Amino acid sequence: MKHTKSEREMRQEFAAFIETEQIAPGKHLDEAILAKVRNDLHPAWWKVYGKFTLVEASAGLATLTICPQFGIGFGQHNQFLHTLHSSTPPTVFYMLCGLFFVVLGASLGGLVLNRAEIRTVGNSKYLFFAAYSVLAYLIFVALGAEAFVVSSLAWILGALLGNLLGFETAVRLRLNLVER
Repeated sequence: MKHTKSEREMRQEFAAFIETEQIAPGKHLDEAILAKVRNDLHPAWWKVYGKFTLVEASAGLATLTICPQFGIGFGQHNQFLHTLHSSTPPTVFYMLCGLFFVVLGASLGGLVLNRAEIRTVGNSKYLFFAAYSVLAYLIFVALGAEAFVVSSLAWILGALLGNLLGFETAVRLRLNLVER
């Protein structure tokens, strides 16, 4: 049979606890805890952007299985995409391709990063998104993709818009719906 303490016994235990002499943790432990909290609240920017870049690049590679970018991809021939490409103005098509290439990664980044990391990203996310979009484009060109100036600029603009839309939407939904 389970023995439960009476209210009187619990009060006596609490009074004994209160009357005991305080034992302060050592200065080293205090400093270690404060350092841990400081690092949790203000993560290093290079770690945050490294994590974000890894998420974006992984998702970008995953999108290449569905939609080749500038002819570089891992998927099979897709008649729907070829029909879309031939019936859409090139500028619009490449803008949509750039948006599609990064929107998944940006959305996942908004879900994977914690609040402190999102705060660390702050306003510098615009520079990151621009640099990531241009870098992704340059990697495609380095891999041998044939790109035309107008199409390229439209792709970069679409990628920038995809980053902004995907990341901001994911962060706002997460903060407003999930973490209430």
